[in-house]
Amino acid sequence: MRRALAVVVLALAAACRTLPFPDPELEGDYGKALKQWTRKVALYSGLETRAFVRVVYLSPDFVNAQALEISRMRAEQPEQAAQTLARLREQYRQPSFFAIVYVPDRNANDWNAPDSVWRLALNMGTGERAPDRIQRFDVPFSTEQRALYPYIDEYSVAYLLRFPDPSAPAPGSAARLASQTFAPTEAQLIAAGAPGQMKFHWRLDGGPEPPSVAEPGPTQQPATTPKQP
Repeated sequence: MRRALAVVVLALAAACRTLPFPDPELEGDYGKALKQWTRKVALYSGLETRAFVRVVYLSPDFVNAQALEISRMRAEQPEQAAQTLARLREQYRQPSFFAIVYVPDRNANDWNAPDSVWRLALNMGTGERAPDRIQRFDVPFSTEQRALYPYIDEYSVAYLLRFPDPSAPAPGSAARLASQTFAPTEAQLIAAGAPGQMKFHWRLDGGPEPPSVAEPGPTQQPATTPKQP
């Protein structure tokens, strides 16, 4: 009896942690680049799934790979391919990220809202900066978006996050000397709020990289009605 009960509990736990979309198969050079620059975090509180997020850092190397993939899909001529590369490099000149966010509570999937329950910040070695632009994408996603980001599914929302140039001094800080150059060695993207905290890490200089992690927020008690006297 106890063994049967244990099996049922394990099955329920697995079911609660089974997300409605599988990992896609990534192929070719673009698939390798996408995998290299993607970080994944699952936020759980006990058996409750609070969030499942994949974030792609649109690094210069990844932008080059994406430009090649777009040109391949569009069968662009060399001159057109050069224009595509220049356009993407300019578009993602500032630190940018493409996030695919699944939150069971749809009201909490609001990264683009001015009063979002989440605080978003990026630290590339000069302190945390808030995004200066957030673009939201909902179902239906374009065919090209699905091809470029096969993590996209029918249950999630996608966001394009752009942050200020980390080489520029933060408001109120001392100006950086013209002779000083800034080359970030790591990037940490933070998403934190009542559901919990998620931290995504990228090491940019080939050094050891800390894992991306998640920590749940306070346990949310179910709503109850007062007992009648």
